[in-house]
Amino acid sequence: MNIGLTIKELRRKADLTQEQLAELLNISASAVSQWETDRALPDVTLIPLLANIFRVSADVILGIDIEKNEEKIAKIIKESDNIMLENGGIERCERRTVMLRDAYLQFPRSHKIMLKLADSIVNEYSRKGIKDYEEVFELCNRILSESTDSIIRYETLELLGIAYVYADKKDEMMKIAEQMPPFRYSKEVFMLWKWEGDGDSILNERQKYLDRLINQIAMSLHLIACHCHDDGSWVYSLEDRIALWKQEVAFIEILFPDGDYYPLADTAVTACCFLESSYRNLGDVDNAIYWLGKGCDFAINYDTYDFEAAHTSPALRGYKPGGWIMENGMNKSAVILDYLINHKNSESIREDPRVIDMINRLEKVAIKI
Repeated sequence: MNIGLTIKELRRKADLTQEQLAELLNISASAVSQWETDRALPDVTLIPLLANIFRVSADVILGIDIEKNEEKIAKIIKESDNIMLENGGIERCERRTVMLRDAYLQFPRSHKIMLKLADSIVNEYSRKGIKDYEEVFELCNRILSESTDSIIRYETLELLGIAYVYADKKDEMMKIAEQMPPFRYSKEVFMLWKWEGDGDSILNERQKYLDRLINQIAMSLHLIACHCHDDGSWVYSLEDRIALWKQEVAFIEILFPDGDYYPLADTAVTACCFLESSYRNLGDVDNAIYWLGKGCDFAINYDTYDFEAAHTSPALRGYKPGGWIMENGMNKSAVILDYLINHKNSESIREDPRVIDMINRLEKVAIKI
């Protein structure tokens, strides 16, 4: 379809005469007539105005096959997501960014591509310790100024806020936070009170919400325990930190009595490692080894569970949480094994029979590539 015919059809659908359209564009009616008879093309600066008047995208005005483009864009996005699901480190992030930069050149008006590119840059730069996120700020602000898709806008706000954190721009990050909807207006809270007649579908929504809520509570406990003053000193006493990390582990164990911790085991591993370190610094070897052993159990659980498995514990029974990604070529068991074998802090306990047993168990599941 040519541009002139497209403008003519859109004008008629909008119930506008050539004169009325010309007046809205501040041009002559004869200019509109020339477009519609293919004797001239509209100036490129008028395309956004035409799109706004007809409430369509510029692609529609230009006659671009949107459906075909959307299929290509969806394929690119899926490929970029699959790259991030690969086990590995920084190389996959770099490869993903290069791919999405090429896609952005091909589809410079696609907000979905812009968002994925910005996300890829944040993933790559944060791992490299880079503080310059100007390209991300530009991409995100362009999306926010152009897009009317609420989901894309909220995803963009979240990513922009994360970029401000990595760029050490606390004030800008807080401004972004103020633009986000309060917790009570989230989709998950809304679905929690949705009509009861939907059977399995509403149960799945509530389980999905509970899964996210459990993660948030566990992470909140951990962040509170680790909170520091501006000078780097701990807010909580060592006694309180130990209590909070124990509560974090107990919270996970209570909710998953069948031991089907799955991704939550990662959070438990971290808490156990902090507890081991705390007790080691106190000179309490037995408690240090106890929590190190708990950390090994959680690590092995995390590294060996079936990605396709559904929870068996009552609250999330039947719900599938999905898999995990191995960062930097080591799974959790390999990280703890490396600590036990190579780190100077473990020298004093390395020959303890309990630790030797941990090493033997970890060696069976440790992966390092």
